[in-house]
Amino acid sequence: MNIKILKIALGIPIIILTAITLGIVLDVMYTDTLTPIHSINSESEDILRNDESETIANNLYSGPFAILEGSYDIDDTLFLIGSEIPLDSKGEIVFIRPDGEIHHKYPFDGSKSAVNHYFTPVSSSDLEECPKCGFIGTWIISFESEYGSLYAPISFKVIKENFEKEEYDEPRN
Repeated sequence: MNIKILKIALGIPIIILTAITLGIVLDVMYTDTLTPIHSINSESEDILRNDESETIANNLYSGPFAILEGSYDIDDTLFLIGSEIPLDSKGEIVFIRPDGEIHHKYPFDGSKSAVNHYFTPVSSSDLEECPKCGFIGTWIISFESEYGSLYAPISFKVIKENFEKEEYDEPRN
């Protein structure tokens, strides 16, 4: 009879410790999978105003999304890739120009398929049509859903290395 009491007395704490350990492991795994943020914060706004390439180079991915490079020239194509998006993750990817205007939006839905989106942030014809538009500088890619921002923004820079400054800074007469 004493052995049964001893087994019960030792068994209950072992079961409790196992349950606690399992709960901690599952909590850590879930937290690492999806790290939501509620809105674009002051750090993200600083990235909008920051022209240093180190900031951009360290910010090429966010959650399941990534871009291939941190800076693009005029007429270059940007590739945005999203893989292993959580099934419950759904919203819009918003591409914001350096002047704060929304360039375009692209949907994502983890229950459907991966995201493979490509576009040219600035073409030479864009600059001819609107020489005063804010295409050159740091762009922001944000991820919005009905719950707010799901992932931290990604930033990239559009530069104009191979073009004459005067050619696109002043309107043509």
